[in-house]
Amino acid sequence: MQIELDNLTKSTHLSPSLSYRLPNSLFNIINFTPVMERIHNSSIDKVSEFDNELKFNNKQHKKYIFHYFIHYTCEVLKSYNNKKKPVIYFDTANTLNKQYIPFLDVFIKKFPVIVLCKPLSFRDFKKKLNCDGSAAELVVLLMRKLTKIQTGKFYFSKLQYFCKRYELTFLDKTYFNDIRNKLSLL
Repeated sequence: MQIELDNLTKSTHLSPSLSYRLPNSLFNIINFTPVMERIHNSSIDKVSEFDNELKFNNKQHKKYIFHYFIHYTCEVLKSYNNKKKPVIYFDTANTLNKQYIPFLDVFIKKFPVIVLCKPLSFRDFKKKLNCDGSAAELVVLLMRKLTKIQTGKFYFSKLQYFCKRYELTFLDKTYFNDIRNKLSLL
């Protein structure tokens, strides 16, 4: 799994179409569609060992989906968290992404991350930002979301309870301390 993740993060760093540094701001917007494809493919590979299709309301399948969703998302966010704050761009018009909206909603509630959901492809979204007014408006919106997250109360204990519930064993105290110490998500 580590090799797959390395390939994903390497390809995201090399390809300019997978992230966009918002000018005159402290935000780096990350196209989440390739990450969703990796999550989906990994989940299908794991489920195919004992079942013939991925069922989103099956308890065991949910565990795998949450495992890959949280793992890949945290790793990609950590790789993009350097001088700019990472923002997840989630294309709600994409048919694959639509299937994972319930998992994204749970993720948003549990993790201190900024998520931007729009019914536009990432390419169209970047074209829309060529207008100074749209970019400035987006910066204000993202600053509000960042302030809300930073001033809100976030408890890792609630997240640890969630991880125990879905048996997400890789998310142990060491992992959380790493996230907390490096402020790797925001």
